[in-house]
Amino acid sequence: MKKNLTFIFVLLAVGLFILLGIVLGRYASNGLAAGTSDAVCTVTTTEVIASAQGDVYNMEGVSDYIEPESYYLATYAVEGDAIADPTYATAPSDLKDEQKDLALQSEGWKIFTDLIPPENRQMVAQFNTFTDGYSNTLAAVDQTKDDPSQWILEIDVADLQDKDSLIFTIIHEYAHILTLNASQVTPDLEIVNDPLNLSLQESKAAACQNYFTGTGCSYEGSYIDDFYNRFWLDVNDEWKEVDALQYGAEDLTPYYDALYNFYETHKDQFVDDYATTHPTEDIAESFAYFVFSPKPTGNSIKEQKIVFFYEYTELVELRANILGNLCTASL
Repeated sequence: MKKNLTFIFVLLAVGLFILLGIVLGRYASNGLAAGTSDAVCTVTTTEVIASAQGDVYNMEGVSDYIEPESYYLATYAVEGDAIADPTYATAPSDLKDEQKDLALQSEGWKIFTDLIPPENRQMVAQFNTFTDGYSNTLAAVDQTKDDPSQWILEIDVADLQDKDSLIFTIIHEYAHILTLNASQVTPDLEIVNDPLNLSLQESKAAACQNYFTGTGCSYEGSYIDDFYNRFWLDVNDEWKEVDALQYGAEDLTPYYDALYNFYETHKDQFVDDYATTHPTEDIAESFAYFVFSPKPTGNSIKEQKIVFFYEYTELVELRANILGNLCTASL
């Protein structure tokens, strides 16, 4: 999540990350969250939503931005609620203290485990820490290379001080795991090991009878397949023309401009402009608003996207658990 909106747009500087299943943290509000989340922990949820304010793809006033260097610090195996057996990446000397600070490394993991109940995160097998400095990329998820049914959570230790933004980001990232895990989308080892192969993506998509997510073929009745068929069929062809602008482009400004114009044209359909990035980002962003916002009472498509999750009793229960955990944990 970003508060410095001048710098947000570079989080998606390589659009092909969507195909990798790597989703970088940043979120924005469009007014849907003007209130509190039920009667539970209202101050906290309001602050979390407030931290999501802003438009990512609005390029007005942005110039001469240099993307910060990103460095992996440590990789941990996940053992239930604990992380263990760290291995350390090569990092600059000025990051050595942070790299070996176990308490610091564990803090991000604790936020995740405090929020997400154990039974809902059993597919997370690895935890990575990295940094690209404060308020750039906050978190990410990816599938493991050996077993795409298993997932990796990554958190930037420099952003631990911005708890509200990080909490929103972690729920967005968890939503990717929730909607793209092996119970929802067929794990595809070929794609995991060759994620930038566009011809492979095209052939996999052609063979998929349901919605192809970029990481695999979704199952009929899965969250993402139902979400796509309900909310994306009318805009998909128009969006694809915009999405194509990123591939092979050295300057992504035209892509960002077109994506923001797409959002402006369909503002009643998306909870914020970041949600227009990809259907998998749309469902993840909408899920985060579902968790932290009051249940909408209107009938716009963006409100319907939030209400969509209330159709699943297991997700309503998960929402209640996350909010309960947020209000009781010492985050």
